[in-house]
Amino acid sequence: MANITKKVSWSSRADESGATGEGTPLLNGSGQPRSGRQLSGGSVFQVGRLSTVDLEEEISAEEDSLRGRLKEIPHNEKLLSLKFESLDYDNIENQLFLEEERRMSYMGFRCLEISRWVVCGLIGFLTGLIACFIDIVVEELAGIKYRVVKENIDKFTEVGGLSLSLILWVVINCAFVMVGSIIVACFEPIAAGSGIPQIKCYLNGVKIPRVVRLKTLVVKVAGVICSVVGGLAVGKEGPMIHSGAVVAAGVSQGRSTSLKKDLKMFEYFRRDTEKRDFVSAGAAAGVSAAFGAPVGGVLFSLEEGASFWNQLLTWRIFFASMISTFTLNFFLSIYNKNPGDLSNPGLINFGRFEGDSVAYNLYEIPLFIIMGAIGGLLGALFNKLNYWLTIFRIRYGF
Repeated sequence: MANITKKVSWSSRADESGATGEGTPLLNGSGQPRSGRQLSGGSVFQVGRLSTVDLEEEISAEEDSLRGRLKEIPHNEKLLSLKFESLDYDNIENQLFLEEERRMSYMGFRCLEISRWVVCGLIGFLTGLIACFIDIVVEELAGIKYRVVKENIDKFTEVGGLSLSLILWVVINCAFVMVGSIIVACFEPIAAGSGIPQIKCYLNGVKIPRVVRLKTLVVKVAGVICSVVGGLAVGKEGPMIHSGAVVAAGVSQGRSTSLKKDLKMFEYFRRDTEKRDFVSAGAAAGVSAAFGAPVGGVLFSLEEGASFWNQLLTWRIFFASMISTFTLNFFLSIYNKNPGDLSNPGLINFGRFEGDSVAYNLYEIPLFIIMGAIGGLLGALFNKLNYWLTIFRIRYGF
């Protein structure tokens, strides 16, 4: 082995001198490799060329760092970013996988199924707690803001200083918005926006960096609170979908990448297929907490989010959505000093009715029926117009 002094590397491009490939000694110094294959018709199919580097040659530290660095692919509008990867959503049913599944006993299989339900319950509970925290903090900070502005109005209006109150109102709103913007821009830019497009990408097989990290969740919650208190035309409903997905991704894996903590729990679920199902449950739990609609959360995850579904997953996601809605209503009823009142519609708020009774009267039911019928007719008209428009565009090439 003393004659091994060459290292062989492949290159798919010809050298600058225009050669289509050159013969170089192999590892044992014998033989000349062919640079191409002769095909029928006399054409030559270029396979590549061998280049040699003397292992005994001294290489500087700068050259070594340049060699170890990956070459950046030139920008192309048709080329996706290298930071985005695809997720392995198909189980690799090879012999090892099948043998592992066969070794699982009936009791182990039942325990695994129970663990899935437990994880979905935890996802719903934690998502409901996050929604409750956001709602309470927003209400408290908004109350402080309105109280300060009201005191300023009462103090300066009589002496003609209403403009000072308006300036104070603008300054407070700008301060909250600025704080939220700085937190998102400096600590975790992926937390910007509602997060719904990113979660849809994840559920359909595109792995976006840091989209389901704990740090992203913290920054998302802080940004939502500051944005809503600052008076921006945004809501708490959209980011709850992202928040629920982050909770699901963390709980189902039993570990945190941000905290570098591994609880050694739910290790069987540490694969993309299982994680995808739990993220679907987290997104549905976020919708359920935002709008107080467990069925709506399931339908959102089924119709708008995931492309991979099964019947058992439907019931687990519905269970997570119910737990999320119940948790939010239960803790908000305690906060509002009315324990047991579970009629809260979620984070969405169209104002509160004052009075002892908000029950419906009998004469209002026909009005509701008429409203429903009008809504159905308008929906049918929209679908028909959309169909006609599509046919018109296809026929005349628009």
